[in-house]
Amino acid sequence: MHDQETVGRAVRTLSMRRSLLTATALSTAVLMASGHAIAQSSSGGADEEETLEEVVVTGSRLVRQDLVATSPVLTVGSDTIRSSGNVTLEETLNEFPQLNPDTTSTTNQSGGSGVLTADLRGLGAVRTLVLVDGRRFVPGNIDGLADLAAIPDMLIERVEIISGGASAVYGSDAIAGAVNFILRDDFEGIEARYQYGQSDEGDGNSHKVDVLMGMNANDGRGNITLQASYTKRDPVFMGDRAFSAQPLLADSQGVLQPFGSGNIPGGLIGINSSLFDQINGVDLVNTDCPGPVQGVRFGADGAPAPFCRPTDQFNYADENFLLRPLERWQFTTSGHYEISDSVEAYGQLFYTKNENAFQQAPEAVSPTSFGQENGTLVIPNADTNPLFPEPLRDFFAANTDFFDEDGDGVFVVRNTGRRFEEFGPRNVSFVTDSLNMTGGLRGTLDIGEKTWRWDSFYQYQRADVNTNRTGLLSRSRTTLGLDVVVVDGVPQCRIDLLNCVPVNLFGTDTLTPEMSDFLSVSTSQRDEFTRQVAGASIAGDLFELPAGAISSAFGVEWRKETFDTVPDEIALSGDLASQAVAPIINSGQFDLFELFAEVRVPLLADMPGVESLALEGAVRYSDYSTIGGVVTWKSGLDWLITEGVRARASYSRAIRAPNLNELFAAPTTGFIGGVDPCVAANNPSQAVKDLCLQQGVPAEVIDTLDVGASQGFFTFSGGNPNLDEEQSDTLTVGAVFTPAAVPGLSVTIDYFDIKVDDAVAQVGAQLLVDTCFANLDINSTACQSITRLSTGNIDEVAAPLLNVARRQVRGVDLMVNYGLDLPDAIALPGEGATLDLRMVSTWQFEDTTVPIEGQAEIDCAGFYGGPCSNDGTRITPDFRAMFTAAYSSGPLQLRNELRYIGDLELSELAFPNENGTVGSEIYWDLTVNYQLMDNVGLFAGVNNLLDNDPPVLGFRAGGDANTNVQLYDPIGRRFFFGATLSF
Repeated sequence: MHDQETVGRAVRTLSMRRSLLTATALSTAVLMASGHAIAQSSSGGADEEETLEEVVVTGSRLVRQDLVATSPVLTVGSDTIRSSGNVTLEETLNEFPQLNPDTTSTTNQSGGSGVLTADLRGLGAVRTLVLVDGRRFVPGNIDGLADLAAIPDMLIERVEIISGGASAVYGSDAIAGAVNFILRDDFEGIEARYQYGQSDEGDGNSHKVDVLMGMNANDGRGNITLQASYTKRDPVFMGDRAFSAQPLLADSQGVLQPFGSGNIPGGLIGINSSLFDQINGVDLVNTDCPGPVQGVRFGADGAPAPFCRPTDQFNYADENFLLRPLERWQFTTSGHYEISDSVEAYGQLFYTKNENAFQQAPEAVSPTSFGQENGTLVIPNADTNPLFPEPLRDFFAANTDFFDEDGDGVFVVRNTGRRFEEFGPRNVSFVTDSLNMTGGLRGTLDIGEKTWRWDSFYQYQRADVNTNRTGLLSRSRTTLGLDVVVVDGVPQCRIDLLNCVPVNLFGTDTLTPEMSDFLSVSTSQRDEFTRQVAGASIAGDLFELPAGAISSAFGVEWRKETFDTVPDEIALSGDLASQAVAPIINSGQFDLFELFAEVRVPLLADMPGVESLALEGAVRYSDYSTIGGVVTWKSGLDWLITEGVRARASYSRAIRAPNLNELFAAPTTGFIGGVDPCVAANNPSQAVKDLCLQQGVPAEVIDTLDVGASQGFFTFSGGNPNLDEEQSDTLTVGAVFTPAAVPGLSVTIDYFDIKVDDAVAQVGAQLLVDTCFANLDINSTACQSITRLSTGNIDEVAAPLLNVARRQVRGVDLMVNYGLDLPDAIALPGEGATLDLRMVSTWQFEDTTVPIEGQAEIDCAGFYGGPCSNDGTRITPDFRAMFTAAYSSGPLQLRNELRYIGDLELSELAFPNENGTVGSEIYWDLTVNYQLMDNVGLFAGVNNLLDNDPPVLGFRAGGDANTNVQLYDPIGRRFFFGATLSF
C-alpha cells in the first residue's frame, strides 16, 4: 500500500487569485501522470468492498467494510515519517497544511516545557486530541497535552487525522479534530536503525538509534513487540544565524533597525526627563544621543553616563536557543494473545525519559530590596561605601538630595534595571518521565445471527516533570549584600547570613565572581500528572433494512485526572527578583463518567444516481465533577452518487472541558514589552491623562512620563476554578472522485467551518490596558486590573483566564493523487519502475478571534503582525501546499517533496511603522533509500535543499528570532544519513 494522505486547503478572498494559480500549476503537474492512486476516504464498487477487511476509521467507532468517512480523514503512512529525516514527529506532521505549527523543536522563548504538540487549523493544541490506537495518550505536562516526542515513530503503521469536532466519539478536547497514531502489532524479527544528522552550518548534530524486535506465538495466536530508542540532538543558537543574531525593530520609516533590551550590563537608573535637571554629575540634556535619553547607566568602574536608546541597548539574542537540545530514551512493549476463539487479551507499555531545555540571555530584572516595590534598592551610605569605586561614590554624593530625601544616610534608588551577564545565560531544563500502561480484553460475541465486536480496557498514565532554572537573582541576597559596613578596614555585610558577600550592582566590571556566586540562585519545581481511564464498548449490526444493515456502537468510559505542583523552598519564599508573586504548592483533580452511542442507517441503495445513501449519528453524555453534565453529538450523510463519485457532509457539536492547569494553576507572573497610553510619547488626550491621574500617575510627571527602565510591565495570571466548557459547532461538506475512466486518480475536496464559543483565554495584558483606555472607566474590570509604580509606570496587569473568546476557522481542503508505471528505459536493469505523485493543499478563508466581548473581530488568515503574530502567536497562512514525487525501482527509492507557504500581508492592527508583504516560500526536501542486500538498507537525504532563510519579520511580529520559527525553517539546509539492519 502506498501512503494515504490528504490535507486541507483554505483561502482568504483577497489572495484567492494568486493561490489558485499556484494550485492549478501543482494540480496540472499531478494530472500529467497516470497509475497508482492513493485513495482517501473513498470506496469502489461492491466487488472491491468484498475484498476489504473490517476496519475502524478514526472519527468513528463503527466497524466498516470500507474506508468511507463522513468527516475528512487524512492518512499519513509510515514511509513518509521514516523518510523525513526528522528526529521528532511534530516536524513531519507540521508539513501537512491541515496542521498549524505550534510548539516545535525551534520554540524557545514561548516554549515552556518543550512538549511538542499537534494543532489542527490553528485553533490551539488544547483543542486537538491526540490518540494512540484510538485511546488518549499520556500527557507531557499538566495542561494534559500529549508530547509527540514520546510516541515511538518506528512502531507507527499510519497516522489518521480527522478534521472537525469529534467529541461525540472521543470526548473532550477534540474540538478541531483528532490525530490518531496507529501502531504495528504484528512485527516479527529484529530491525535496527541508526540515523545521523547535521546542519549545513555544522551545528544541530543529531544521533538516533532504534531497535525493534517482535515474535509471534508458536501457535500463531499472538504477538509480542519490543521497541527501544535513543535520541541526542545538539542545540543551535540564535547568534549562529544572521537573521536572528540581532533583534530588529521597525523605525519611523518602516525600516528594521537593531533593537535590544533596556536592561543592560552594568545597570541603569531610569529617570523621567522632567527630572533631568535635578541630576548632578552627569549631563542628561546636552548629549549626542540619536534617540531618547532615559536615565543614567554605569560603565567601567561604575562611571555614570547617559543611558541612550538605541545606542546603549543590549543584544540579548546571541545565547538564545534557535533549536532546543534534546536527549530522549524510549521503551515500548505491546502484545496480544487469543485466549480463545472469541476472546483476546492485549496490553501496551510506553516509557519515555525526555530531557530538553530553553535558554535566554542572562537575567534581566529590576533589582529589588526585600519588601520594596519592584525596581527599588535600599543602599545604606551609598556615598561613602568603600566597596563602590570612586566615580560611583561621587555620583551618589552629588545626588544625595535626589536619592536620600530625608538625609538619614539610606539611599533609596528607584526604577533600577540590570543585566546580570556575570551569571551566564538563564537555562531552564526539563526532565520528563512519562509512563503509559494499557491492558484490556476484546473479542467477538454472537447475538442471534449477528456477530458483535467488544472491547474493554484500563489505562494508567503518569508524567513527572522536573524543572530546573539557573542564573536567577535573589532579593534577600541583594538586600544583604548592599548593606555594607567596614570592619578593620574591610567591607563586610552588616548581617552575616548565607555566607554573605558585599556586592556592588553598578558598573560593568564591578561584580566579581564571588559576588555573582553569592547573588545568583537556582530553583526547581516538580509537576506530577496522573490519569486513569477505563472503558468498554461494543459494535455490530442491529438489523437489516432494504438498503443494508444498521451498524451501531455503544460504550461507557470513566476518567480521572490529578496533578500536583511542588516548587522548591527558594521559589516558595518569594525570593526571586524575576517573580512578582511567589509560586505555591498546588494540586487539583477532576473525574467524569460518560455514555456514548453511534449508528449508521443505510437509507437507499442500487438506484439511479444513488448507489448508496446512509445517515450517521453519534451522541455522548459526559458528567464532569467540575462543569456538570454536557451533551455532544454528530450527524453525517454519506452519498455514493455513482461508482467513483461520493459526496459527504457532517455537522457536529463538540465541547472542551477546562483542563487541570486552566482550573487550578497557581498564580504566576510574566513580563511583556507593553505600551502604556499614559506615556507622553504616546500623545495622551486630556481624558486619558485624567484617567492616568486616577490610576496613580504623579501630577508632576503627567506631561513628561517616560517608559520605565524595564520597557514594559509584569502580567499576572493563574487558574480559574469557575471556568465552564468551551462549545463548538463544525460543518464539513465534501466529495471524493475516483473516476474509472482515469484508473488510479483520486481527488478529494472538503469544506470546513468550525465555530468555538466561550473559548477559555487569558485576556492579554496589553488588551486589558487598551480596553481600559478605550472605555475610560476607572471602575471597569480592565482598569481595575492595572497597578502602577510610584513613578507612574505600569507595574503589573492582572490577566485572568475567562470564558470570553470566540474563534472561527473556515476553508477548503484539496488532495489529488496520481501515479504511473514508468518505461523500462528509466528503471534499474531487470526492475520495473513507478512514479507516485500527490498534491495536498489548504486554503484558509478565515481565522477570526473576538478576544473579549465588546472588542472587534480580528481576522488573521494570511496576515502577520499586530495580534496575528508575535513571539507567542503563530501565523496562519491563507494557503499552504505540499507536492510529493516518489520514484521506485527495485531496491531504489527517491522521494522529492516541495512545500509551499503563501505570501502574507501586514495586519491592519500592526504597529503603524511596520509595513510590507512577506513573499511566498518554497522548501525542497530530497531523500534516497537503497536496499543494499536483503537485510541491509541505506538512506540519506537533504532537507531545505536550497538553504532558504526564513523571512525577517522583526521583533514585534516575529519575536526574539525576528521570524516565526514554527512556520518557517530557521535552521537552513541540513543533511542526514543512516542504515537499517533487519533479521
